[in-house]
Amino acid sequence: MGSKYPPSLRVCLPWWALALEAAFILVFFFYTSYDTSSKNQKTLMETYRGFQDVTVMAALGMSFLASSLRRYSWSGVAFSLFLLVLGVQWALLVDGFLENVSTGKVVITLLRYRDLATMSAVSVLISLGAILGKANLLQLLVMVPLEVTAFSTMRMVNRRFLNIDDHSNMMHIYVFSAYFGLTVAYCLSRGLPSGIQEKDRTATSPSLFAMLGTLFLWTFWPSFNCALLNDPNERKNAVFNTYYALAVSTVTATSVSAWAHPQGKINMTHIHNAVLAGGVAVGASCHLISSPWLAMVLGFVAGLISSAGAECLPVRNWTTSQYSVPWFVPKSQNMEKTSYN
Repeated sequence: MGSKYPPSLRVCLPWWALALEAAFILVFFFYTSYDTSSKNQKTLMETYRGFQDVTVMAALGMSFLASSLRRYSWSGVAFSLFLLVLGVQWALLVDGFLENVSTGKVVITLLRYRDLATMSAVSVLISLGAILGKANLLQLLVMVPLEVTAFSTMRMVNRRFLNIDDHSNMMHIYVFSAYFGLTVAYCLSRGLPSGIQEKDRTATSPSLFAMLGTLFLWTFWPSFNCALLNDPNERKNAVFNTYYALAVSTVTATSVSAWAHPQGKINMTHIHNAVLAGGVAVGASCHLISSPWLAMVLGFVAGLISSAGAECLPVRNWTTSQYSVPWFVPKSQNMEKTSYN
């Protein structure tokens, strides 16, 4: 069976991708260099462990989480990895030039690679959750430099003019990426031809790989939340509080999902995201929370809101061109045949 992409897209995509990569190589050749200063071996290894955690979270967690759509089970993983590596290269250059405007030279360190480049590129993967199924790979290729540039510029403005510390600055990634993705999805959806919405369908039985992505994100989220913290006590608080919040949001999401189902079953579509709500909720304040019960309360509220939103908000069912409604709405109130979770 041949490709469903038009010939123009099949021709443009490889050339645009290779041209962009060639441009990256030239810029790295003329404007970047490695940090040659000597560093303590222990500090280097600690930084590398943090780099590994953030990379695994982005490359495996975000990629597998994008495999939940029926038409993009494997493509979602490939698209995510493709966008991640492009985003990291562009983020290194953009953040480096914004930090060293006067010298025009980017000094690459492991800390910059982990904290600025990889974490900035994660913004694209978060937005991908709202865009996947509405955009082709060429459009996503164009989106990468636009979003990474916008996010890096926002971080620079917050740091220089609003005096926001690096940790709180990076934690804006959730809000920024969500609204950026929704805005792009809205703009793209307005021009989609009829019938293209079928690509938006979630798999009838959520893939094991999608749940694997959730598990990777759950495991490495504390490393993400504490990556930009330097004080040992703050890093310890961030790790503990993130775990507490994630644990409580997991219990809450699982319980609400089972309670909301007429047969007491757990809806894995809800679990994919609701169990991670606690990590997002405590992101900006995880290092400031001095008692575990505060993080647990935030995890409980976040898990409850996320689960309730996934269950109560109507979801478009493209197979029948109707809306799926919450379980608690009586059938007599529906004018059309509906599908229930």
